[in-house]
Amino acid sequence: MRTGIFIFSFVLFMFMCAADSLTMWENGAICLFIYFLCDFLQNLGKKIVMMDLAVIMAALTCLLMPVIFYHEYTRDNYLANLWVKYMPIDSDAYFSYVLPAIVAMAAGFRIPLGKPKINKNPEIYIDKVKETLEQKPNVGLMLIATGVVSGLLDFLSPESLKQVFYFLAHLTFVGVFYVIYSPNKYKRVIVPSVIALMVGQTLATGMFGDFIFILACSVVLILLGKKIRFGKKFFVAIAGMIFILLIQSVKSDYRKRVWQEGSGADPIYYAQLLSERITDPSMMLDPGKLFFVAVRMNQGWLVATTMDRVPSRFEFAYGETIWQSIAAAIVPRFLWPDKPEAGGKANLKRFWGFDLVGFSMNIGPLGEAYANFDVMGGIIFMLFYGLFFNIVLSIVIRMSEKRPTIILWVPFLFFYAIGVETDLLTTMGSLLKGMFFTWVIFRAFRIAFRIDL
Repeated sequence: MRTGIFIFSFVLFMFMCAADSLTMWENGAICLFIYFLCDFLQNLGKKIVMMDLAVIMAALTCLLMPVIFYHEYTRDNYLANLWVKYMPIDSDAYFSYVLPAIVAMAAGFRIPLGKPKINKNPEIYIDKVKETLEQKPNVGLMLIATGVVSGLLDFLSPESLKQVFYFLAHLTFVGVFYVIYSPNKYKRVIVPSVIALMVGQTLATGMFGDFIFILACSVVLILLGKKIRFGKKFFVAIAGMIFILLIQSVKSDYRKRVWQEGSGADPIYYAQLLSERITDPSMMLDPGKLFFVAVRMNQGWLVATTMDRVPSRFEFAYGETIWQSIAAAIVPRFLWPDKPEAGGKANLKRFWGFDLVGFSMNIGPLGEAYANFDVMGGIIFMLFYGLFFNIVLSIVIRMSEKRPTIILWVPFLFFYAIGVETDLLTTMGSLLKGMFFTWVIFRAFRIAFRIDL
């Protein structure tokens, strides 16, 4: 099937090149996105394709969306010019770096590392999890309760403990998986209730991106071992993209009420916005609203702007921010009070001369790789970036042979890793801290409750 997907993508590429409406790099960008999407859907349910989500996100936001901006939202477009959101560098210069860099990252994710043979039969993962939880029907409820209480107490926690309470709150997410695969007789009530709670938290905070990532990670785990036809998965994927477009189209209006007007969570207003878009699709496809949705999905603009400013205005970092991110992910803040903060602020200051205040924006791993090592060095770095997460995932898979339920923690551990709009400090720091946190929780439950998670 993978060969068929490759042949289809190649034939499409040749056909598009013959049409001569786009550049060769742009044709390659579109076809590569289609290849990665179809390959992901083919493997979904057959393997733990968590990191393939990162490839899909990179291909969507850094390949497909920039093609649209190079031809639709150019400098001549009123909104793109007004908000300075047009691509600032030549198309060939941009894609000749980003396309090979994403291919290199995907190769790093997929390099064989002697993964256990169990990979070839994913049902064994789930069977072992169910067997382990057979005598522990209430463990998931304990994790959910811990997560819910931590989420409610988060606003009372001091700044130094915010990260701890953030991780604790996400135990709700992990606990749902324990309940799903446990023999708990109330799971049909518990699981929808927790999902409703998570939706409520999303509406209260207006942070829809986190919820979408959680859903995507959950699908990878829940479908593991399920035999679903490719056509059905493709249809669901298209429906999911439409759903994301729908959410993005109402997000700004909803956030305006929640954040600026301070009204708090308003499910009725949110449902009203969704209803308006569904009953009148022209609202969702309005050029103005569509532009701002496209801007939020175009990570390529941030990468291109970094390429425009480095080295013409700011020098290459030559690994400086990379080593700082690795050190900052390991060293606690009380030992390094002025260490860089996650969220992109330090990188925008270093590479753009831009002081980020009041909102979030990030050049991402692709932008940071270029800003440190130039084009060829950035491509090589992205290979090792993918390889790093490949190694960690392989270690987790090996651990599952002795502790099967560790598989249920994979979405939690790799939650930030699938994003390409976050910096290295966020992705690596979240993964390393998450692994340590997971170890602490396993030990805490064994000591306090004499329960092996």
